[in-house]
Amino acid sequence: MADDGLFKGFEDKKEGKKKMPDDALEIKIRLKKSWLIHIIYLLVIIILLILVFYNPFSEVVCKKGLDEITSEPVVEEPEVEETTEPVVEEEPELEVEPEPEEELSGDIILTIDSIKLDANKTKVESITVKIDNQDRIFTPLLRVYWYDTSSSEQMKADYNGGEINFTGPIPVGRTTIKKLDDELKNRYLRIDDEKREFFKIELYDLKDKTLLDTKTKSIATD
Repeated sequence: MADDGLFKGFEDKKEGKKKMPDDALEIKIRLKKSWLIHIIYLLVIIILLILVFYNPFSEVVCKKGLDEITSEPVVEEPEVEETTEPVVEEEPELEVEPEPEEELSGDIILTIDSIKLDANKTKVESITVKIDNQDRIFTPLLRVYWYDTSSSEQMKADYNGGEINFTGPIPVGRTTIKKLDDELKNRYLRIDDEKREFFKIELYDLKDKTLLDTKTKSIATD
């Protein structure tokens, strides 16, 4: 009897370690190994998806990246190629001041430039005249006379050298030179006085026959 009680007490003490409270619910779950592996894979996939859609470290990384971005664009300076050609400095062009226009005097001046006779001094070969026109455009008309000291007034009034028309008007502000040779009506000199001959030329405006100027010149004939 004593042994039975001792044994019973030992069993009660052994069962006391495993004895649970009366209100405790004991649930036993038995899983296969393959199921456990599938559950672990599924948990890993769920964790990765959470990290993709919500990354707690992305805010820190983005903030740090934005701080490094500046609003001013970085412009790279182009490389300057060194040239061995010498630099030629261009000289500035000199400004040419226009010449002031000459004011016209309003005069028309006739000049007997030269008279050429033949070797015997009895015949006129040519007479060269100049017309300085400082007034207006017009067409000249020349009347040519020559006589000596003994010539009568009637002879002096006869323009024996002829009346010569210019072929066109002459410009203003210029001197026009004309050589009279083939245009002369008569070429022989007066023979009343063989020592000196006088030449007179009158300048007219062909349009209205206005006398503009008269010039006289004498040459020796002895």
